[in-house]
Order: sequence, then C-alpha cells, then structure tokens
Amino acid sequence: MLDPIPVPPLLRDAIQPLATRLHLLTLPLHIHEIVLSYALYNLIDTVLAPLISRRLFPNHYCAFSRRTQLQWNMHVTSLVNSTFISLAAIYVLYADVDRLSDNWEQRMWGYTGAGGMVQAVGAGFFIWDLQICAANVKTLGVPDLVHALMGFIISFLGFRPFGLFYGIQYALVELSTPFVNFHWFLNKLNKAGSTLQLVNGMILITVFGCCRLLWGSYMTKTFFGDVWTALHAPRSSWTTYRYSPTQKPLVLQHQAEWWVGIVFLATHTVVMSLSIFWFGKMIATMRRHYAGLDGKSKAK
Repeated sequence: MLDPIPVPPLLRDAIQPLATRLHLLTLPLHIHEIVLSYALYNLIDTVLAPLISRRLFPNHYCAFSRRTQLQWNMHVTSLVNSTFISLAAIYVLYADVDRLSDNWEQRMWGYTGAGGMVQAVGAGFFIWDLQICAANVKTLGVPDLVHALMGFIISFLGFRPFGLFYGIQYALVELSTPFVNFHWFLNKLNKAGSTLQLVNGMILITVFGCCRLLWGSYMTKTFFGDVWTALHAPRSSWTTYRYSPTQKPLVLQHQAEWWVGIVFLATHTVVMSLSIFWFGKMIATMRRHYAGLDGKSKAK
C-alpha cells in the first residue's frame, strides 16, 4: 500500500544526503510527514489545547498552576496522537496486504508506504515529546524523558528500514494511552474516585495489561527471534520498495548490524520496564480509590 501523501521532491532531495549518511534509507520518503506531524503537535500543545480547554473547562483550566497547564496540554496532545496512531495502525494491519509475509527477511527489511506514514507520524510526535520532556524534566520527571528518548530512537532507526512490520503491530500498545489521558483529566477535574473514573480505570488496566504487557511482550519476543536470525544470516538480503506509481522502485541491500540489534533490545527492555512500573502505579491508585469509597460507605 502506497503512502497516501506523496513527498514533495524538493524536500526529499534536501534530506537525502543526511539520510544516506545516517543509513536511514526510507526517511526521505516520509520527511514531509515527520515535519507536518511535529508542527501539528506543537500547534496542539501551544495553541489549540489551551484555547479549547479554556472554552470547555474555564473554571478549572484557568485556575490550574502553570505546571498543571503544561501537563494538561501535553495530555491533550498525547490523546490526539495515540488515537490517530491506534486507528491508523489498525487500518494498515487489515488493509495493507503488501506487508503480510511469512518470510523473516520481509518482516525485518520490508517496507510499505502506508506503514512508513504511520511510523513518520509517530516519529514527529516523539521529536515533540523529547523536546518538551527535556525542557521540563524537573516538572515531568526522568521516566517520561527516558520514554520519549526510547521512542525517538526506535522511530528513527526504523527508517533504515528495520522492523517496520513489527513497528506497526507494536503500535497497538497505544490503544491504552487514551484511557491514561482520560484518567488524568478526571483527576484534574475533581472527578477522582467517581464512578466514571472507576469505569475508565478498569478499562485502562485491562487494555494496558493486554496491549502493553501481554501484546508488547509477545511482540518483543517474536521480534528478537527475527533479529537473532538476521544477525546470524550467512548472506545479505535484497528488497525492492515500490513507493510511487510514477517513480522507479528502490532496490536495497541489507545486512543486520549488531549495534542496531543491541540498541533495539535495550530500548524495548527499557520501554517494557517502564510499562511494568506504570502498571504497578495504576493498580496502587485504583486500590486507593476503592479503599476511599469503602471508607465512605462504612462511614454512612
């Protein structure tokens, strides 16, 4: 499946020398989507989120501290990104028949324009996320900065191309993120412990556990099985990428490098560790809310 938004030749040619030097061979095909998504997320964070929030929740948003407004705007931006990425990944998984393969070489080196578009939007988000977390590390904390850095590294290394087949499937972990954001919003709107938050919390824990822990672990295991095979392959692989009906296809040679495999292993391990850490915090928060409701019931 081709990218529905063709890259402007001028922009593609401008980034080509840097992409070649960094061996990010499919980056020029999606640089426009990275730039556009990065600009859009900045616009949401700095303009649209404050504007809409002041209209929808004037009493709450205007009373927030600067720190809380910063976090609120970030959660709005995250909500937009996670919703789009989740829906786009599901669509690509079902509609992009070109990505289906039982061949480990196609799973490791394969590329489709639609998959590359989803990857590019995610890369644009992680540039924004890394920028915000680095500038506000004292407010947001080190775990958020580390998560942004890991996402940034994985997104851009995928443009070698490397593991895009798994990247699209791994994007399904974002299905839990909207519920994370809703939970945070309800806290700030004085709905902590409400029935609405408890229902959202139960959905959040279920989806987070299934998507990030179970599905994420399964994807990590199968991905590294193919990485191991690629690292020990006796010969290099050749792939043909048809990215435009009017342009000649790219024909590229691939050979897995140990440092790339190690970086992916390290980043996935860190991300999975953070997911387990955050899941534990969610369980603890839900227990506190239930305990609070129990206490109120008994008091009556």
